[in-house]
Amino acid sequence: MNAAWLPFVGETEDPDEPFLERAARWAVGVSYREIPKPVRRTAKMQLTSAIGAALWTRMHPLGERIERAIGAEKRRGNSTFFGGERLTPSGAVRGNAALSGALEFDGRLLGGATSPSCVFVPLAYAEATNASGRDLLVAQVAANEITARLGAATAVGSFAGPNAAWSHAAGAAVGRAILEGDDRETLADALAIALTAPSRPIKRSTLGSDAGVWMASDAIQTGISALDGARAGMAGSRDMIEAEDGLLASVSPHPAKAYLSALGSRWHTAAVSVSAVPGNVYVAAAAEAGLEARSQFDRGRTIIDRVDVYGPRAMVSVDDEAKSYLDEERDSIAARSRSVTDAVATGLVTGESPPRRLAERAERAAIERVEERIGVHHDPELTFAALRSTVPEGVDFETATGSVAVHVGKALGPAAAVRHAPTVIRMGSRLAEPPTVDDFERRIGARVVVRTADGRTVEATVDRPSGTAGAPLAEIRAVARSKCRNAFEALGCSEPAARDRTDRLLAIDERDEIRIDRLLGALDTG
Repeated sequence: MNAAWLPFVGETEDPDEPFLERAARWAVGVSYREIPKPVRRTAKMQLTSAIGAALWTRMHPLGERIERAIGAEKRRGNSTFFGGERLTPSGAVRGNAALSGALEFDGRLLGGATSPSCVFVPLAYAEATNASGRDLLVAQVAANEITARLGAATAVGSFAGPNAAWSHAAGAAVGRAILEGDDRETLADALAIALTAPSRPIKRSTLGSDAGVWMASDAIQTGISALDGARAGMAGSRDMIEAEDGLLASVSPHPAKAYLSALGSRWHTAAVSVSAVPGNVYVAAAAEAGLEARSQFDRGRTIIDRVDVYGPRAMVSVDDEAKSYLDEERDSIAARSRSVTDAVATGLVTGESPPRRLAERAERAAIERVEERIGVHHDPELTFAALRSTVPEGVDFETATGSVAVHVGKALGPAAAVRHAPTVIRMGSRLAEPPTVDDFERRIGARVVVRTADGRTVEATVDRPSGTAGAPLAEIRAVARSKCRNAFEALGCSEPAARDRTDRLLAIDERDEIRIDRLLGALDTG
């Protein structure tokens, strides 16, 4: 420890102490009452949203494949797999993480989509250890805070964004260690072992096949195994995160070390976003704008002549990537869930957003005809609006290698870059500066313009998708609640039963013992 460091009142972090040691000490020491009430509330929203996403995927053909793969393991235990089985904790987590993240429908925090590990590892081990709902929530929040900090610190570069599944190894180690009572020394070594070999997926496989559903699950198994190794006496390099040849330097050209600070005072869990529709936030914005446009159609048959979708540069990039994998003989579900054109066409034809239409596409031919008439365009002003979010978005930072400002300038285009020069120039420093989470918002919008065969024009704009950080907490809670409740109803529950099950999840910290079968009843409902 730095002998010259003297803490101020309330400050517990030695800036010279390795992050993994600080993180482990904080995680094993944090208590339920030390977590602010608003953070506990957002954690319950995150959990409810993630379980809702897992249940929706269960009704999708991809969910059936995940269930068959997990069922083949034949290892029974005390933890619930939302495919309808009771498995060992590691088996349940593997299946639930795949179900929750398969359609990019679970949500995210400041620092990434942490739910596969930070929700489902604590949930599985809480069941296995007869832990209380408060114990579960502490493990979930602690796992969130450490995993999200690693994601935020490496938000630029090819290991960021969809390629950040490696960080789930940390969430798994933290969530399990807290519920099974490990000390800080064991957890610090487990984290160092778990994060030793971060992997980067092959896009051809993750978007062109079903293989991507296991990315988070594989990292989670690494974290679970790392804890076993640490318990057996294996030591990790505890300074491997911030060392000159450590993780940050290895995975990001612009690491933001400042994000590794303020455990217990800057709560990344408070910046929760939950998804109202499958696909990432750019797909969500366009899908909601399409639904709003559809609501303006006249009663009766409306023939669509042309649709133009405008959004940030990253939205165009997401759709372009998806298209390259949707033209092939075998339609990729992973690519379809990231397709802006598919999401907008589905809403315009059916008047409903996915996932209700993901498993059953009776209108598939009509949807495909509308898809052929959709153009997706970059709107520099919408990119600029996203860049002005608390943490800049709207540009694909995973492809940045050199200057962040130059990368953003190219994405905006010359005219817009000159017009917004001060913002562009400061972009690198803004990405490196942790925000005040109380003011955190993600302002990612889209505009849809529909021209009908009879010459009418219908236009709709969404400034921020429903349930996204920056919205009132009541709205975020309502989106999480609606998603989960509707999933239970789609599985065959009555409306009162579905509402009751969802409300139990939103009050999970009132449970003296976590048993999903007692909390939610039989999951194999239809």
